[in-house]
Amino acid sequence: MLELANLNYWAVAVVWLVYLVIGAFWYSPAGFAKRWTKLAGNDILKIPTDKANKIIAFVAVSGLVQAFTLGVVLNSLDVTSVVNGLTVGLVLWFGLTAATTVGVTLYSLKSWKFLWLNSSYFLVVMSIASVIFTLWQ
Repeated sequence: MLELANLNYWAVAVVWLVYLVIGAFWYSPAGFAKRWTKLAGNDILKIPTDKANKIIAFVAVSGLVQAFTLGVVLNSLDVTSVVNGLTVGLVLWFGLTAATTVGVTLYSLKSWKFLWLNSSYFLVVMSIASVIFTLWQ
């Protein structure tokens, strides 16, 4: 059963900020924007500002949904150790995020390198988020 009663909403907010901050770096020129542009064949830095702002808003909302969902799963499983929290985060990343990204990437005719660049962002944030949720109950 999904457990919402003991969900730490402050932890959800912090994890959401972690998603946003790491994502802002990951896809920035200081991060992997040049590599992403080369692999995607699309320069995200050249998207018109109004369209980019809408995309950022949707990405921010989806990050909140992801943070909330991961928090609910860990809370429902009553995960209390960092090792178990990290294990659950990694299993969810591998089984849901990475596995889903395979089809999207290949049907978009992108490379395995593109898949790894995008899915490894989620590997990083889901690992950090799982540890935060486990420690901050």
